[in-house]
Amino acid sequence: MSVLAGLLLAIVIPDPAVPPRAELCLAHVNAMIAEAARETGRVAGPSWFIRSWWSERLPEEGAPGALTAEQRTALELSMSERRAADPDTYRAELRSCVDEAIEGGALP
Repeated sequence: MSVLAGLLLAIVIPDPAVPPRAELCLAHVNAMIAEAARETGRVAGPSWFIRSWWSERLPEEGAPGALTAEQRTALELSMSERRAADPDTYRAELRSCVDEAIEGGALP
């Protein structure tokens, strides 16, 4: 396979181990909300705005890069494992997702 063909293939078929940004960020925010609810019984209002902001950015069902319902559930369930495996990366991803949503206008 030529180098050009390999590059085109990489663009068309992204790494399945790396979920699309909106999917990953929504999973992070959902995990953050679940943790807050578990720990305190309350979830801060801005969390819901950030969640909605990322939900609106998910690829449409069936679109290239969109996860299936099963893949999305698996990603959501994997968040605690991701956190345990590399807490620093997990926190950095979450912070990046929250910052991007805030900078993008998620908060009224």
